[in-house]
Amino acid sequence: MFGLRVVAGTLRLFGRSMAGALLWIVCWYYLAFSGTARRASRDFFARLGQPATLRHTHRHLWAFARVATDRLLFLTGATNGLDVRLHGHEHIMALAASKRGGLLLGAHLGSFEAMRSLAAQYDVPLLVVADFKNARRINALLEHFSPELRVRLLELDPEVPTGLLAAKEAIDRGELVAVLADRATSRDERDVTVPFLGGAARFPVGAHVLAAVLGCPVFFVCALFEGPRTYQVHCVPLADRVVLPRADRAGALKVQVECYARVLEDFARRSPMNWFNFFPFWVDS
Repeated sequence: MFGLRVVAGTLRLFGRSMAGALLWIVCWYYLAFSGTARRASRDFFARLGQPATLRHTHRHLWAFARVATDRLLFLTGATNGLDVRLHGHEHIMALAASKRGGLLLGAHLGSFEAMRSLAAQYDVPLLVVADFKNARRINALLEHFSPELRVRLLELDPEVPTGLLAAKEAIDRGELVAVLADRATSRDERDVTVPFLGGAARFPVGAHVLAAVLGCPVFFVCALFEGPRTYQVHCVPLADRVVLPRADRAGALKVQVECYARVLEDFARRSPMNWFNFFPFWVDS
């Protein structure tokens, strides 16, 4: 927490460039002592057929650190110094105009917080669904530096149906519900193995089950950091409605996950420095 507060304080007092310089040093330290992250980055770039040198891996970690630091700017609305460019934004605006709700499936690719910022900017109600057990310290830090921050968050618990009911009510009101769909939130969450970047990787099915329950249009979203100040925000339609027939529920779920994985792979290839899963992601890792 001390280190996080130092970086966040540097950002607020001295600006984004100074915070970036501090993070450049921090990432060399992290690179030296975090073997898991180092190996995961090298594995990812090797699957892309790209260099996996220490300098390349450091650039990867630094991109993650800079995007993580920009969370504070996005969540507090201090984005005047950032260049945010929209692609597929018309899908969301058309949905909002028709008073229909929609499910946004994101990933640990680029900045998810940019979605929250844009929702506020365009006055589109957004409910973020996530597992916050591993991120509560970060959220507490953000709230410490920005007490006025008001982001609607929902933590889904399979044992407590009220969370799912809240998501369904948001969709019925014509709001957006957003969830990260590339990483399981618990060891008990079901997953399926599908092709991804020339290998086999496990993806959770929870977000796709949620899509079927909500019965609304589904989109893939990501905000890719291109540096030094540019974010490319993408919205890609995945399905007008997800249906999981009883006769082959497992097969239909796998088809949905494969569709999501193909779109995620396309964006990961386009902007590999935005891939932020620093752990053994593939079954054969």
